[in-house]
Amino acid sequence: MTSTHVQLSEQRPSASARLRIAGLLLALFAAPALAGGTQCWRELRFSASNGWLGASSTLRYEPPVPVARAGLSAPKQGEALQPRGAQVGRIHATFAAMSNTGELDTWFDPQTLGVLQTRRLSQGKNSRLKTHRFLGNGVWRERLEPGDEARWTARSAALIPYPAHPDAGAPVLTPVMLVARAAELVRAGRKTSDQLVFSDTQLYHVRLAASATDSIDVNLRLVVDGKERRVREPRQAQRVAVMPRLLGTAAEKEAFSLLELTGDLAIFIDTESGLPLRIQGTWLRVGTVPADLARAELVPGCAG
Repeated sequence: MTSTHVQLSEQRPSASARLRIAGLLLALFAAPALAGGTQCWRELRFSASNGWLGASSTLRYEPPVPVARAGLSAPKQGEALQPRGAQVGRIHATFAAMSNTGELDTWFDPQTLGVLQTRRLSQGKNSRLKTHRFLGNGVWRERLEPGDEARWTARSAALIPYPAHPDAGAPVLTPVMLVARAAELVRAGRKTSDQLVFSDTQLYHVRLAASATDSIDVNLRLVVDGKERRVREPRQAQRVAVMPRLLGTAAEKEAFSLLELTGDLAIFIDTESGLPLRIQGTWLRVGTVPADLARAELVPGCAG
């Protein structure tokens, strides 16, 4: 996740400005949840810093497009999942940390909210391009690395079957899709939800568990109908723990991660607006690091 931590100012907005901001956030909370989670979100930008290392991540929720324009690939083995309807949604994520950058595209079915395909480009010390095409009972995974003449060369391609599990047939997600699921959990007033999540090479059962609320000092830019406003105030947020459990008997190959964070993962959801104000976990073995929401852009007309 490149950005430096911004210290919050002691100066608070005027009473009238706080009322306008509160009205916008309440309108956002009342908006319907649609494909890809809270459809009011067009873009979410998070920043993290421990004082000497900075990182940033951006999630952009694209409107659904017809299947023919989605760019879904055909696996060399197995039968690829297809959307139930005629459209495909996409989440475009970008990451930057020190000299490493990356992009992740996630295509999903707007009806089932299950993932159909992902493609990740990582550039830096270990550049690579990975594609996952999801099947009914597994994943076709391809990995490319830089070769001669600046061309990508295939390094591995394999069909990864899912281990036996009791939720066969349920939609499978990827970690980046859990942000919207956590917001929906809080919006619905529920305590837990269970998801199947595939993380590069292995399938997990992930429980999202809502717990007590916390006060978080936010300092973010909120863009509504093309107008940007600064939100700088304490907000009440509900902590949603992200608890992955590896399925199958194989040993874990790589720690489960969300936006490059691992360990004790949690998503903090604003109890009024449903916005994810913070994603917290361990980053680069430097301890617990909060990735705070720095900018949120809403779909025009979504907040009333």
